[in-house]
Amino acid sequence: MSIKPEFEIEIEGTKVYLRILTAARKIERHDGQRVEQILGRVQISTDRDWEGNTDLGFRKVRGRKYAIESTMQRLPENQLSLRLHGSTISRWTSETYVSGYRNDKGQYVKYDAQAYDSLAEFENDVLTQFEKDHPDWQTTSARRLFEVERDRQTREARRLRSEADETDAKAAEWQKRIDDLGPAA
Repeated sequence: MSIKPEFEIEIEGTKVYLRILTAARKIERHDGQRVEQILGRVQISTDRDWEGNTDLGFRKVRGRKYAIESTMQRLPENQLSLRLHGSTISRWTSETYVSGYRNDKGQYVKYDAQAYDSLAEFENDVLTQFEKDHPDWQTTSARRLFEVERDRQTREARRLRSEADETDAKAAEWQKRIDDLGPAA
């Protein structure tokens, strides 16, 4: 998959780049039943090189430059996310291990920083606009997951067929040795 942005959205003078990622597959048990969820994923960044670099793109909060570079997962319709230390309610959750926001010194923005909630709100607004502009994006994300899984299963089947062919050849060698012994007494 290319690392080039697939989409560009501009909100309040800030350009943000997005690309659709392979969906995540989540399997849970509910009331004894196995339930599979396919969760769409996107990557979002203020710079088109996906580096979280404020020299390449930024969002200003209280006069300071901040970069956004996050991998976001769309929650199912019946779930919401509430950000820590804030009031941003979202249908998205971040997969980014540390903060997806960096200041102009390249440092990650801490969850309890004042800028964090502003950046989270802005990011949520961008993702909301993205969903409005591209309502079928989750299908694309799911298709990419299904293609990856299909290709993985195809490779495994090819490997198993090759292994079976080798085993059949070995069995044929043993059969030849048996035949060479002549009839059983």
